[in-house]
Amino acid sequence: MNVGFLCENELKAEFVFSPIFEMLASMHVISVPEHHLDRRKWMEELSDKIPDELLHNIKKYGRITGDWLIPMDFSNLSPYRDLCVPDALAEIEKLSLQQWNEVYKLYDKSIGWKEKNNIIEIMKNYYEAFFYNEINFLQPFLIHTIKRKINMFMEEGLLESMGKIHERLEINENKIIFHKNKDYSFDLNKLNKVVITASTFISPHLLMHGDKGILYLTMLVSLEEKNEAVPDDLVDLLKALGDGTRLRILREMKTGAESTQGLALSLNLTEAGISKHLKVLCKARLIEKKRQGNFMMYSINKDAIDYIPYKLYEFIMR
Repeated sequence: MNVGFLCENELKAEFVFSPIFEMLASMHVISVPEHHLDRRKWMEELSDKIPDELLHNIKKYGRITGDWLIPMDFSNLSPYRDLCVPDALAEIEKLSLQQWNEVYKLYDKSIGWKEKNNIIEIMKNYYEAFFYNEINFLQPFLIHTIKRKINMFMEEGLLESMGKIHERLEINENKIIFHKNKDYSFDLNKLNKVVITASTFISPHLLMHGDKGILYLTMLVSLEEKNEAVPDDLVDLLKALGDGTRLRILREMKTGAESTQGLALSLNLTEAGISKHLKVLCKARLIEKKRQGNFMMYSINKDAIDYIPYKLYEFIMR
């Protein structure tokens, strides 16, 4: 839903609030709570409020939803971003599997009918069991926050204020630059509009999405005291990478999936030893496993490999 507009020179900015975006952001936190320390208190309280099976399903389907960031792409689109959560889910559910996979294709992934239906069902259950009450508080709070930000943007200038949205967002005279796993830049003179929303869940991420001359930005709004601890997932990642044998295992998987037995043979190690290393790599989400016949096959999680420098950079620069 639209909250306000601003214009500076040729650049237009639209400020919006999307209930479905905020719900998916909260599901992302549930999927990877160890990374979102600023929402640790919320996660602790949440565990007592929703069924264990629902919590399990949100985390389980995080594997095929990019930790719920892939469905978030729908929330950038009209009319979904302007609707209440039940209406947005009803409209998204009507989309064909082909339309869903057009979004998934952007992430080099695809899903089937069963997975699509399960994703919708989990989102419905989460909203009805918990998020219905949560959004009743968050929606007026975030709309009020966005309105205050609009006044600040008017006083300080649109571009200067946009540059303060995140530590890893840089704006110069000609470009908007996002420092992520790599640098993403957008020419200001090619942008028709910037759409800005706010979220209480997405910190410490720098979210961006560009489509047809429109750039989407998310402001981070803190409800809890900033947590200075090192995220557990970063510790797990560095632990997994800090061993020569585990690095050799990753290299063995560069051409395809491998079994415990195959890795033991090629690396001249015991199967028990390989299994211990695979557990560490799985915990760090550097590899994925899938049963094929009588064997469990392990393959590299290419997305996780690509984001290794980003995760470290994200923590240091937050």
